Amino acid sequence: MRSYVLLIGILCCALSFSSFSQSVYGKDRDIIKQSARFIQEGKELFDRNDYYGAVEKWTEALKGDPWNSEAKLLIEKALLIIEELTEKTNNGFELLEGGQLDKAFENFVSVKDSINPGSRSLYGLVVNGFNAIEAKKNQQRYVKIVELGDLYAGKGNLEGAEMAYTFARKFDPEDGLVGERVDALKVKKIKRYAADLFDKGAYGESKEEWTRVLELDPGDEDAPIYLSKIAFKEAEKERLDALGKSYFDNGGAFFKRGQFQEAIDQFENAIAMSYRTEESKRYIERCREKIAEGERRENDKNTEQVAYYLREGIKFFNLAQYKKALAMLNEGLKLEPENTQIREYMLRVIIALKREEEKDVPPTSPFFKLIQDLKRLGTEAFERSDYPASVKYWEEILLIFPFNEEARLNLTKALSKSDPALAKEILQNMYAEARDFSQRNKKREAVIKLKLILDVDPGFKDAQAFLRELEAEKKAEEKQEKKVPSKEEKKRAQEFYAKGLEFYRMEKLEEAAGAWAKAVELDPEFVDARVYLSRAESKLRNLAKASGGATAGNDGMNDELRIKIKKHYLDGVNYFMNGMYREAITEWEAVLKLDPKNGTARQNIERARKRIEFGTEQGSS
Repeated sequence: MRSYVLLIGILCCALSFSSFSQSVYGKDRDIIKQSARFIQEGKELFDRNDYYGAVEKWTEALKGDPWNSEAKLLIEKALLIIEELTEKTNNGFELLEGGQLDKAFENFVSVKDSINPGSRSLYGLVVNGFNAIEAKKNQQRYVKIVELGDLYAGKGNLEGAEMAYTFARKFDPEDGLVGERVDALKVKKIKRYAADLFDKGAYGESKEEWTRVLELDPGDEDAPIYLSKIAFKEAEKERLDALGKSYFDNGGAFFKRGQFQEAIDQFENAIAMSYRTEESKRYIERCREKIAEGERRENDKNTEQVAYYLREGIKFFNLAQYKKALAMLNEGLKLEPENTQIREYMLRVIIALKREEEKDVPPTSPFFKLIQDLKRLGTEAFERSDYPASVKYWEEILLIFPFNEEARLNLTKALSKSDPALAKEILQNMYAEARDFSQRNKKREAVIKLKLILDVDPGFKDAQAFLRELEAEKKAEEKQEKKVPSKEEKKRAQEFYAKGLEFYRMEKLEEAAGAWAKAVELDPEFVDARVYLSRAESKLRNLAKASGGATAGNDGMNDELRIKIKKHYLDGVNYFMNGMYREAITEWEAVLKLDPKNGTARQNIERARKRIEFGTEQGSS
C-alpha cells in the first residue's frame, strides 16, 4: 500500500514536471518570435534611414532575448552611422559659426539626405542649421542693401536710397539703424524741396519747410542759413527789385545802341534777380537774332572775299606766277583757315615754287649758303683738275635742287674733262648709285643720276633703258594721281555744276556742295566749280558754328545754366555786402558746383572766410 502511494506520488510528480516543462517551452517560443519581429521592424526602419527608430526596435528585441547577437550587431552598425551623422551635423554648425555658409549648407544637405524626416533627433538639428544659414544670408543681404542705400544717399538719389532701406527691412525688421536712415532721408527730401522753393522765389513756403527741418533735426546747419537768406530777401525786396530794374534798363540802353552782347549780359542779370523775366528773355532772343544777322552778313562778305582770293590764286597759278598766287591764297586762308580748296592749291603752288627755286637758288633760301659753298668747292676742284672731287660737289647740289641749271652744266664739264677711263668708271659708279636709289624707293634721286649720266654720255644704253623704265612708272603714277577728264566726263561735270547752281539758289547748301564736289572730281581743273564749292563749304561751316552757339553764349554754356550761375553769384554779392558771409559762401559754392573753373567765385569764398575769421578774432578779443 505504501509502495502504491509512493508510486502514485512519483507519478504525480512526473506528471507535474512534464506539465511545467511544456509551459516554459511555450513562453520561450513566443519571446523568440517577438524578438524576430522587432529585428525585422528595425531593419525596415534602418532601410528608411530612421536609425533611431531602428535602434529602439532592436533594443526591444534584446529585452526579450538578451543574448541575441544579430540585434547587438545591428545596433552597433546603426550607432556608428548616427555617430557619423551627428559629427557631420556638429561640423556644419562649426562652419556656420565661422561664416563658411556654403560648406555648412553642404554638410546639412548631406545629413538631411541620409536620415528620415521622422527621425526627429537629427532632422530637427538639420532644420535648425538650415534656418541659421538663411538667417545669416538674410543678414548679409540686409547689410549689402543698406550699403547700397547709403551709396544712393551719398550721391543725392534720395528716392533710390529710400527704396533700398525699405527693401532692407524685409530681411531685418528689428534693426533700428534703417529707421534712423529713413528719418534722415525724410529730412533731406524736405531740405531739397525747401531749397527748390527758395530758388523759385517762393520764400514763404520755403520758410515753412526749413522750419519743419529744424523741428525734425534741431542741429541741421543749412536751415538757419536759408532762414537767414529768406529774412534778407523779404526785408530787402524793394532794394533787390530796384537792382533788377537797373539791370533791365541797362539792357534796354545797350540794345538801342546796338551793343547786343552787352545787352544780353544785363538782361540775364535781370532774370537772375527775378525781374521782368519773360520780357528779358524776349529781349535776349531779339539780341541773338541781331547778332546772328550781323554774323551772316559778315560771313557772306567773307565767303565772297575768300572765293575771290581762290579764283585769283588759281589764275596766277595757271599763269605760272606762283608768288602772286601764293599771296592771294594766303589772304584767303587768313579769312578761312579751314577752306579745303585753298589748301589744295596752296600745296600745288608751294611745289611749283620749290621747283622754280631749284633752278636758281635765291638768297632768301635756307640752303643758299650751303649751295654757294658747294659751288665754290666744285669750281676750285675743277680749276686744279681734280675732276672727281668737282663732280662730287656738283652732284651734291643736284641732289638738293635737281633742276639747278648751273650745277648740271658744271657737272657735265667736269665729267667731260676726266680721262675716258675715269669718266667711264665714274659713270658706272653713278649708274650703280641710281640702281641703289631705285631699290630704296628713291626714284626721284635715281632719275636725276641717270639724266646726269646721259648728259655726259648720251650713248649709255643701260642708263637710257633704266631711265625709260622709271619715267614710264612715273607717268603711270601721275596718270593715277592726276586724272585727265574725257569729253564725256567734262560734260557730266558741267551738268553737276549746273545742278549745284540750282541747289545754291534754293539755299540747299549741302546738295549744292555735293554736286560741285562731283564736278571737281570729274574735272579737277574746273575753276568755277571749285570756287562755288568753296562758297558752299564756307557757308555750311558758318551755319554749323551758328547753330552750335544758338542757345549758348560766348562761354559755350546754355542760357539756363549761365543764368543760374549768375543768380547764385549775384545773391552771394548781396549777402557779402550786407555782412552775411556764411550765406554768401553757400551761394558761391553753388556757383563752383555748376562752374568748377570759376576763379572769381573761388576768390570771393576766400575773402568771405577771412572776414569770418577776422570777426571771430575780434569777438574773442
